[in-house]
Amino acid sequence: MKRRSVLLRLAALSLATGAAGCSSLTNWSAGKRVMPAGPRAFDLATDTLAAVLPELESVSGMEPLAAPELRAHVTALVTRQFFVQAQFAPTQPPPDAATRLALVREVLRRELTGQGAGGSPVVIPGYANLREFSRLQGHVVRAESAIVWPHAHQASLFAKAFARAGSQSQAFAQLLPAVAANRPAVVRLYRQHALRYARSLLVFGVEDDKGSVRFAAHDPLRPGQPVQLTYDRGTRAFTLSEEAAASGSAVGVEVVL
Repeated sequence: MKRRSVLLRLAALSLATGAAGCSSLTNWSAGKRVMPAGPRAFDLATDTLAAVLPELESVSGMEPLAAPELRAHVTALVTRQFFVQAQFAPTQPPPDAATRLALVREVLRRELTGQGAGGSPVVIPGYANLREFSRLQGHVVRAESAIVWPHAHQASLFAKAFARAGSQSQAFAQLLPAVAANRPAVVRLYRQHALRYARSLLVFGVEDDKGSVRFAAHDPLRPGQPVQLTYDRGTRAFTLSEEAAASGSAVGVEVVL
């Protein structure tokens, strides 16, 4: 039971909390929280991790994540956190191990509603971008992602498996202004009419074509090319691009705030 409890907590890891089209949208609201617009568009080649976070070996008594889909969810969260909270400075000398650890911990601790004291990002010297940093220092990112976020909740499979039009239009209303304002959003996908979690994506781009809205997303399990998540305004339903949908294209979407 202890192992199952830990797996469920890690599997549903959740934080307190570019883009094309809809450029006039600069803020989005999640309850009482207002997110500032991101400074630039998300770059799939440089703003992603070098690899999906592998199974976490026992860290502070926590068990490893078993399913690759669950590790990909954590990967998407970590990727978003670094995009929002970190700034890389390749022309500066790289930090020592202790400083590097402190910087990673600071990035992961911050809430997405702000950038900490003074509104400044965490500067990580000596590295060009997240891709390079995670390729050389992936062990630090992996360990700290497990330690800094100790609390999590179980994914609401029963609530999201039978996604209704109303809940999907609400998810769309959360997703559109965030992504349009250069604020990549993590979404969980659920196969409709089946109690099954599909996977998580990091949505970073959007094109609004009146009748339908096409979102570009990073799938940590298939990092080579972006996948397309489309919302149909008429049916108020999401579909995933055929090449990314192994067992049907209809999905229920939950935005992770």
